[in-house]
Amino acid sequence: MNKNIIPAPRHLLLAAAIGALSPSAMALDYKGYFRALAGSNSDHGGAACFKLDGAMSKYRLGNECETYGEFEFNQDVLTTEDGTVFKGNIMLSLHNPNSTGGGTDVGLPQVYVEGEKLPELNGASAWMGRRYYNRESLGPNDFFYWSGQGFGGGIRDVPLGQHAKFSYAWLRKDNLIPTTTGQFPPAGALAENGSNSASRHDFQLRGVPVNRNGTLELGLSLIVKDAQGSNKVDKEQLHNGYGITLQHRQLGLPGDGWNKFALQYGVGPGTGGADSAIGAIGRLTDSRRVSRVRLVEGAYAQFTPRLGAELVAIYQKDKGFTAARTLVGSTENKTWTSLGAHVVYGLTRHIKLNADVGIDSVKPDTGPTRRLTKLTIAPTISAGPGLNARPDLRLFYTYARWNDAARAAASVASPGSALSSSGAFGNSNNGSTVGVQAEVWF
Repeated sequence: MNKNIIPAPRHLLLAAAIGALSPSAMALDYKGYFRALAGSNSDHGGAACFKLDGAMSKYRLGNECETYGEFEFNQDVLTTEDGTVFKGNIMLSLHNPNSTGGGTDVGLPQVYVEGEKLPELNGASAWMGRRYYNRESLGPNDFFYWSGQGFGGGIRDVPLGQHAKFSYAWLRKDNLIPTTTGQFPPAGALAENGSNSASRHDFQLRGVPVNRNGTLELGLSLIVKDAQGSNKVDKEQLHNGYGITLQHRQLGLPGDGWNKFALQYGVGPGTGGADSAIGAIGRLTDSRRVSRVRLVEGAYAQFTPRLGAELVAIYQKDKGFTAARTLVGSTENKTWTSLGAHVVYGLTRHIKLNADVGIDSVKPDTGPTRRLTKLTIAPTISAGPGLNARPDLRLFYTYARWNDAARAAASVASPGSALSSSGAFGNSNNGSTVGVQAEVWF
């Protein structure tokens, strides 16, 4: 079990979550999500999943070998005469890195109290605790590029004028799950900085109208160290940082579709480090010479009741690492590009065809370019023909091809993984998995 997770019997965690929020089970609101996959690879082993070292995401369809679930419980604790509503919120998470067995990590990624519709804040909210905070992601590769998660507090959606809303959050580095995605094993600030600590001051302005159905969103994240160093790292080797995000959101695409285009820039710990979100607390040992520039394009549309699609494009440039700090797949000066598409066509009311393709490329400043192409076809029994209809029961075939540079990098950075020479496919440059996967949210 992950050492950063407080071990406890699962039935006790669930009982505590329900009991803490609700004196009456009838008044409890809940929602959840889970997925599970089983399969066999083309070399007759278990399911193999494909990710390029140095890329910060992988394309999901038929390519998530872990079992993962989130179960959230919400309770209105008090509604006052002026309409203010106080709520308690708890989320449990379950993660098994191997769908066919192994231990399961139990986490508590969210536990917080929020006061909504506060007259003193002109109808805005105030919260304190531990939560996911204003997360922005892309569905096909589950890429969280702008998000927050941790202990802290703040105010949300304070009206400024007719349309714009301001939010502020103070977030501490999280001792339990330091990544904004909530995934395991821990990455980012805690895993690499030990006892060093920092605060994140997060400012966001959203909803600024710029065109019909289009708004501008701005974010500034200031990373302020308060670490005193350790027996391994001197205080002078630790740094402050910042991250900036500028995003345009366009609504009104077919169905309930949208388009998002984001420009991001991070410096020092504000790059996020191993965390995918620029502005998250990254490595405090990263100086102001270390920077990350990123362009993100994402779109979703349900063109007809039967045809839906998602598109992804990412460009990211990391620079400023010295030769002594360079680690393949992690702290390296490189350019990462990613292009992907997920298309769903409903054949009948409850049978649809899922397909996706993803192309990742990582070009180090020194060394050959690494490439991975992944394709999945998945006939699916579903609640409906739409792209976002769930539950999904999928039979899938995933094929991936990579080059020699990708295999060499995997052999160093992630030995035993699908692309490495010590993995399922040895010195081959391609492989496949056939299997089944269930996914549901409720």
